[in-house]
Amino acid sequence: MKLTPILQKVLHWKLRLSPRNFFLVLSLVVGLLAGLAAIVLKFTTHYLEYILGVFDKGGPNYWLLLYPVIGIFLATAYTQIFQKGKLGRGIGNIVNNIYRKSSFMEKDKMYSHIITSSLTVGFGGSMGLEAPIVVTGSALGSNIAKFFNLDYKERTLLLACGAAAGISAIFSAPIAGVLFAIEVLLGEFSTVNFVPLLISSAVASVISQIAYGGHGQIFYIFSQGWDVKAVPFYLLLSILTGVYSLYIMKGIAYSENLLKGITRPYPKALIGGVLIGIMIFLLPPLYGEGYHTVQLLLNSQYSQLFDNSLLYKFHDSALALLVFTGVILLIKVVATQLTISSGGNGGFFAPSLFMGAVLGYFYVSCIKALGLYNLNEQNFIAVAMAGVMSGLMHTPLTAIFLIAEVTGGYSLLVPLMIVSSFSFLISKYFNPNSIYVRH
Repeated sequence: MKLTPILQKVLHWKLRLSPRNFFLVLSLVVGLLAGLAAIVLKFTTHYLEYILGVFDKGGPNYWLLLYPVIGIFLATAYTQIFQKGKLGRGIGNIVNNIYRKSSFMEKDKMYSHIITSSLTVGFGGSMGLEAPIVVTGSALGSNIAKFFNLDYKERTLLLACGAAAGISAIFSAPIAGVLFAIEVLLGEFSTVNFVPLLISSAVASVISQIAYGGHGQIFYIFSQGWDVKAVPFYLLLSILTGVYSLYIMKGIAYSENLLKGITRPYPKALIGGVLIGIMIFLLPPLYGEGYHTVQLLLNSQYSQLFDNSLLYKFHDSALALLVFTGVILLIKVVATQLTISSGGNGGFFAPSLFMGAVLGYFYVSCIKALGLYNLNEQNFIAVAMAGVMSGLMHTPLTAIFLIAEVTGGYSLLVPLMIVSSFSFLISKYFNPNSIYVRH
């Protein structure tokens, strides 16, 4: 589908509508296009995982050593050949475009991030698809605004509409999409901005729901509510997620230097891919987004975390599982940053949710092992996801409503509010800058 013919048709409406109504039409178009882009990205990535047989059950899968090398090498080759080595990764790059480039974004970002991130994540790069689709949606909004000669304020808002639509479509979480755009990109709330964001986000969500037959929800949780007697444990979890968020930031800073001495892109891609392949081979849950692992945890299918692992024979051991998940919590941040440093493309959105889910399981398992309290594992896994995300990204509102939407766990709103807010405050106190400001 070509963008220009669509915009030419929209241009005819400009003569018939008021500026305000015409902008609302543009927000609808941006939502539609960003939603379609998210579907293409998700389908391509998940189809790659399917044909590679990544989640087949059983013992060690030695192909896991090779897959990340292929994906990162292909993503690097695309960047070097078609982008002259410059891709502009991450949501921090969008913020830079807003404040330093008057919200103008390059045209190639409307498709380049779909190509490079699907190759990276589909072949096992330990990243998420959310940042690439946010970049794609933002680029669509920016370039549509440029086509119609909108001013800086309108261009920024339409860019934010694209970002909101991207989050909404990839998660089927329209409220979280709007809040993300406000918290991260716009930095302020106003009713004037709110309506276009709602339109873009809602349209993208509808497109996603149609594409996936009404089954766009990523995770499923069967919660019967929460126990008020567990509040002290939620407060303790909020401290843990806040501190762990700080560990992630430190781990990213450390991991950034691991490949710093390698300047040539292809050797860096090969070496980085090999290192990631070794980590994924030893710890298969590190593969890709990690959402498959999150759902296993929410389903209490803990033994399946050992699928494709050398340690498969220990899958029935509670102690082995505890150690296994503890090591994952330490190593995941290294695998994530190495994926970016070696030339891959992706974002920290999915890793933050993955690490939160594993941390929630690890925390509950420790509490139970000490005989302190019989906590609801699914509730704490879901709430810990919001806690880590809030602490890492400094987006408490987005974290609360995203987890409520993607898990269907609206009954957990109070624990989500407790853990997300305290985790944010702890992280903010010791580190004023979010992951997006730092990177």
